[in-house]
Amino acid sequence: MEFESEDDAKYFYGQYARREGFSMRLDRCHRSDVDNRIISRRLSCNKQGFNMRGKNGTQPVKKPRVSIREGCEAMLWVKENKCGKWIVTKFVKEHNHPLYGSGGASPSYKLLESKDRKIHQLEKELERRDQQCQQYRRLLLSLLETVDDQTEFFSGKVELIVNNVKQLENEVQKHLDPH
Repeated sequence: MEFESEDDAKYFYGQYARREGFSMRLDRCHRSDVDNRIISRRLSCNKQGFNMRGKNGTQPVKKPRVSIREGCEAMLWVKENKCGKWIVTKFVKEHNHPLYGSGGASPSYKLLESKDRKIHQLEKELERRDQQCQQYRRLLLSLLETVDDQTEFFSGKVELIVNNVKQLENEVQKHLDPH
């Protein structure tokens, strides 16, 4: 294939990526030794390569993030020829990961992974809240049972006091009424 410019090649591969169900990433480029302009460009799947740990590859990352890179090799390499046209010099179609549904505006991987992480967090929070509700329910039922026991206990005590007061009133009445 041949394109009028690097931008045309980027636009084409970006449209192809959306249609196929992956996101494009601008990858490597080579520059002219004469005027430092870009003379070739690699356009890749956004899951190309692997994230390195730290700047030199050995240090741990301060805030590690979930990597979306899976070593995918799907790519399109374009190079400017002597006539100023951009030609495809290499194309790898196969991906080593599932692609999202084809057709139109497929969401980007980062957005989907972000939504998946949010759903997972919300599911965990819901599970935690559900366990908390079950615990509160057990505590509430236990409290109600204790209240019922205490009510029954105090009702018995009040009934005993009422009976004692009645008995005392009867005795006092007997002493006050001499017949």
